[in-house]
Amino acid sequence: MIDDPLTALVVISTAAFASQWLGARLAVPSVLFLLAAGVALSGVLDPDELFGEVLFTGVGLGVAVLLFEGGSSLTWRRLTVGRQAVIRLVTLGAFIAWAIGAGSVFILFDIDGGIALLIGAILTVSGPTVVMPLLRVVRPREPAGSVLRWEGILIDPIGAALAIVVLDAIIEERSAPRVAVRVLSTFGAGLAVGLIVTLAIVGALHRRLIADHLQVPATLAALIAAYGLANELRPEAGLIAVTVLGMGFANQRRVPAAHIVEFNENLGAAALGILFVVLGARVEVGDVWEVLPESLALVAILVLLARPATVIAATIGTDLTWRDRIFLMTLAPRGVVAAAVASLFALELELHDVDPGPLVPVVFSVVVGTVTITSLTARFAARRLRVAEPEPRGVALIGGGRFAIELAHHLGRLEVPTLHVGLDDDSAAEAAGRGQLVFQGRLDSEEFTSTLQTMGIAHAVALSGTDHLDAFATTRIADVVGKANVYGVDAPELAEESGTSQVVTPRPILPAGYDAARVAELVDSGVRVRSVRGPRHPRSGWLTLCRVDPQRRVSFDHDPTSAGDEDVLLQLGPGLSADTS
Repeated sequence: MIDDPLTALVVISTAAFASQWLGARLAVPSVLFLLAAGVALSGVLDPDELFGEVLFTGVGLGVAVLLFEGGSSLTWRRLTVGRQAVIRLVTLGAFIAWAIGAGSVFILFDIDGGIALLIGAILTVSGPTVVMPLLRVVRPREPAGSVLRWEGILIDPIGAALAIVVLDAIIEERSAPRVAVRVLSTFGAGLAVGLIVTLAIVGALHRRLIADHLQVPATLAALIAAYGLANELRPEAGLIAVTVLGMGFANQRRVPAAHIVEFNENLGAAALGILFVVLGARVEVGDVWEVLPESLALVAILVLLARPATVIAATIGTDLTWRDRIFLMTLAPRGVVAAAVASLFALELELHDVDPGPLVPVVFSVVVGTVTITSLTARFAARRLRVAEPEPRGVALIGGGRFAIELAHHLGRLEVPTLHVGLDDDSAAEAAGRGQLVFQGRLDSEEFTSTLQTMGIAHAVALSGTDHLDAFATTRIADVVGKANVYGVDAPELAEESGTSQVVTPRPILPAGYDAARVAELVDSGVRVRSVRGPRHPRSGWLTLCRVDPQRRVSFDHDPTSAGDEDVLLQLGPGLSADTS
């Protein structure tokens, strides 16, 4: 057994990263690997003994970070068709899921009715910890994606608050009126604290009372303050407060918040991995095995009965298509909040001499079961129902003038979507006249990000030769396509001149010496872009820019010999050489 907290943290963080890396490599939600890693470590470390009372404080803060991150992605003005469905899912839908879940637990496990109600309340929670990674892999189109995102984030504090009320009723035997007061006071405290902290931090940022380099630490401090203050007023109100704080950042227009959201996304990814590994390590495998048959039956009821009933009740009379509704029925995994709340409440019950029964192993089994089923079926369901966005294959061309227009022309003939960014007015008019798409709005706007996602942009190519334009545009586009998919012509000083917190160094599509000015001169002198099929064509004096495979996937590869017979090479020439000296 590991008995040193520092060694345990090294093992936990390493296992969390390895699990998330493996999930990214295999395009499978990493939660499956995180849970497996946690269970595997349960035999060599005991988080309760290692971290003591600090454990659940840390778990709570980790969940708070995840809810803030999730809330900061919820833009109300972008949710049009699915608003009514979201409201019903987290109100009427939560009640239906609670009733079916609690009734099933009572029948299957033959336990006290209060504990059955508590387990049912905990299992209403879905959460962004699982839903958000799944959405990144599945990529459902709108409005299904936004409905799931909103439901997954809002149901966490609602379900947790419902569970704390049931817990109080079990421990203190509260009457119905007092339970109602507790519900209202919990939500009221969370909403009030969340709004106050949001107004305070946004106001301070708007008035420039906080230096630029302190804005992220200030926001993190505000997050912790909102969580702690709300919890002091009412237990679990902190989850509501941090969700409101995140939503406040997403929907305000007074200050730019992209850098704050970016930091919290990175922090959230780390918190997610560590939380799942730690909570998985707390579970006794023997206890799970004892209730496994009943737990599997409960998973089947939740997946096949409770979720469809919830979605049907929430979407009747809405504008959602039948394809969207069926897809919503397939996706309702339980996540880290359910596991964390179950562990915390089991300890609370034991402190008050109340037997928690199979609370922890049942909830953990349902988390594993629903995550496994959803991870294995969600992508298939999205494709069969035709609600998944197509795989991104497009190319964003930053500047480049006539060269970019010629490159876009040949890519367009191969059915690869292209988007021009940062063209001057004359070049933009020429591109538009040739039927090519041009973006001429603000690159720091939500509209730009939405355009990239809607078009399925997978690569960015910086061609302008203007340091600040290339740097800013590639930094913004890298948030969508990833740094590894950012390319450009020779510009070694670009990273140094970017002036941004996220330095993006484009990978070259041409040999050294071919910078933007040199390419523009060549194109003006008659050098052109051509397309050839397969590796059998002579390429003397031609430089390969990229290749496009039969599935319209683009690869900016300098090794033309790797092209297959059905691939198309786009080349620049003639009369060029890799040796520019």
